[in-house]
Amino acid sequence: MLKQIQQVRKFHLSFGQPVLEVPTIPSIERINLRHKLLMEEANELNDAALEGDIVEVADGIVDCLYILFGTAHEFGLADFLNDMFKEINRSNMSKLDKDGNAIYNEYGKVIKSELFTKPNLKEIIFK
Repeated sequence: MLKQIQQVRKFHLSFGQPVLEVPTIPSIERINLRHKLLMEEANELNDAALEGDIVEVADGIVDCLYILFGTAHEFGLADFLNDMFKEINRSNMSKLDKDGNAIYNEYGKVIKSELFTKPNLKEIIFK
């Protein structure tokens, strides 16, 4: 993932887009732009899936990642992505119950067991 994060950093620098080194909340205009870009790509991904176009699905997945990596650069969080991902994964895996089974709601979404522990991203971001 590091290589891809750096590729998006190069894109941002090449096209005059923000690359922050310190965790920061950008302006409302930048926040709205990042949201709009992600929703546009997520909608295209959904449309491609509904149309059964696996090539466009692949394009949509990568475009969403590209936007999210860029968003991490704009918020000054890109350098923390690997560690944050590990921590989120650790937390998600703690959703398994004591027998190692997943619990689902009525829609098929995985829900938290009594063993769930929240991710500690603050420790990663501010260490």
